[in-house]
Amino acid sequence: MTKLYRSTRDKVMTGLTGGLSETLGIDSTLARILLVVSVPFTGGTVIPLYFIAALIIPKEPTQHNPFGPGAYGGYYSGQTPPHYDKNHAHTAPDSGLDAMMKDIEKKAMRKEIEELKQKLSKYEKGEV
Repeated sequence: MTKLYRSTRDKVMTGLTGGLSETLGIDSTLARILLVVSVPFTGGTVIPLYFIAALIIPKEPTQHNPFGPGAYGGYYSGQTPPHYDKNHAHTAPDSGLDAMMKDIEKKAMRKEIEELKQKLSKYEKGEV
């Protein structure tokens, strides 16, 4: 049986329900729903028990590995992490929204550069 920890990855308030759901092998959303539903049936005693358990149960030990799981820093010789950046080696991978915003910014920048090139061309020809 695995040891019970408060989750550091699947947490809303204290991580207790996330850790409990990982230990029991159930969905954390289901565990949270069961916790909320149990409050009226227990006369509210679940609430102080929850916070007492959150104080007693330790946080999940974290292993900082910026390159992901696996041996030798997460990737074997010659492999570069998918989100590796020379200037910011410890950056997290972009979310879909961040990638979309970068794409929009690139397109806007290209359009602005093209407009400036056209204006410069007109200026050099003396049309302005």
